[in-house]
Amino acid sequence: MGKGKILLAEDNRGAVRRIVEYIGKISGELEVISFAGAGEALRYARENEIALFIIDIQLEDYKGTDLAKQLRGLPEYRYTPIIFETGLAGEELSAYRDVKCYSFLVKPFGEKEFAEAFRDALGLSGQIRRERSRIQLEQKQFILEYAAEDIVYIEAFGKKLVIHTDNRLSGRKEDTVSGYTLAGMLALLEGGPFVQCHKSYIVNRDYIDRIDKAGRKIYLKGFTEVVPVGNKYQAGLWGEA
Repeated sequence: MGKGKILLAEDNRGAVRRIVEYIGKISGELEVISFAGAGEALRYARENEIALFIIDIQLEDYKGTDLAKQLRGLPEYRYTPIIFETGLAGEELSAYRDVKCYSFLVKPFGEKEFAEAFRDALGLSGQIRRERSRIQLEQKQFILEYAAEDIVYIEAFGKKLVIHTDNRLSGRKEDTVSGYTLAGMLALLEGGPFVQCHKSYIVNRDYIDRIDKAGRKIYLKGFTEVVPVGNKYQAGLWGEA
């Protein structure tokens, strides 16, 4: 799965440098991706799995609180921790109420204050990810259990689903299950890098190699199978309104 990704939406370069430095001291296993604009940050979040968001209230194009609301509207980020930062005191209550942010830092804040908020939020993120990292599917005579990160894509055939997995030890496998819908699977996988790309398909973003927009196809890393993209699902893949 690679390093955990922290998305930083901040238009002040000095603040970006300080925050990246603070995070580097806390853990070398985290990758910080920064954007000055909310739109860029949203597009990146849609295409990648983010463990934690740090968002400045005032950004280049529109407000960080509006970005946070957009993120909360995406199923995979409904509970992902968000830390707000701002130079304007008095915005805490609306931030907590409207988007359920985890913490609020008023500039100028020091390394100790940042580290405390960051470690707490990162711990919550890890807990959420662990709780959602495995799913169980009950069938008539047995129960199937999957590590979410092993699920490459899921396709629907009538009243059955075919779950395509790739495990480092056991290799690739296909399981046919009944009693579940794609919508139900998305709910079980909520918080992970999964997106519905077609009325009959869910795909794991981490396995996407490239997307052919013109041909409406998804090519998967290491797979010859091609996954189709439906018209109504394009926005969730490449951010079109």
